Amino acid sequence: MDEHLKQTKAFFDSMAEKWDTFCYHDPAKLAAIVTLSGFAENAKIADIACGTGVLFPEILKRNPSELYGIDLSDKMLEAAAKKFNDGRIKLWQGDFNEFAKKDFDCAFVYSAYPHFPDKAAFAEKIHSVLKPDGRFVIAHSESRHEINHRHSQGAEHVSDILAPVSEERVYFDKLFDIDITVDTDYMYIISGTKKC
Repeated sequence: MDEHLKQTKAFFDSMAEKWDTFCYHDPAKLAAIVTLSGFAENAKIADIACGTGVLFPEILKRNPSELYGIDLSDKMLEAAAKKFNDGRIKLWQGDFNEFAKKDFDCAFVYSAYPHFPDKAAFAEKIHSVLKPDGRFVIAHSESRHEINHRHSQGAEHVSDILAPVSEERVYFDKLFDIDITVDTDYMYIISGTKKC
C-alpha cells in the first residue's frame, strides 16, 4: 500500500467511531442525489468510499438487488455493519483500484471524491466497473467552498482541493456522457452514463 493510501486509511480509521456524531448529511439532499441517479429496481449498485453507509438507506429504499459498500477503512465498514442488517449489502474493504467486481448499474461516490488523488485513473476504474450505459454519480451535499474549507482544517494531507465542476469533469468526459452537473452554494454533483 502506498503512503497516501496508508495515511488516508489511518485518518478514516481514527474517525470511524465518531463519524456519525459530527458529520451531518441533510436527508432531503441524500434523497435527491439518489433520485437523480434514476436506477431501476433490482439494480446492482456500488457505493465507493461508502464510509459508515450514509447513502445506504436511500439506496435500499429503491430496492437494489445488491449494494456493494466499498471502503479503504475497515473501521468505517465495521461501523456500517453495525448499523445495517440487510442481505443485499456486501461490504468490501481495500483499495478501490483492486476491486474486481463489474457490471454495476450505478456507482456512487458520495462525499469522498477529493480523497482520490489520481482523478484520471479513478475515472477509468469507475468506467471499468459499470455495465454499458451504467451511471456514475459524484456528489457532495455541500458547496465545494465548504468542503475545501473543512478539508483545510486537518484533512489536507488526505484530500485534494475540489475544483469547479467545469474543471473536474474533464477527467470523465472521454469515458462518459455527462448529463448532470451542479456546482452551487448547496450541492456539488457530476454524473453521467458510460460510453460504450
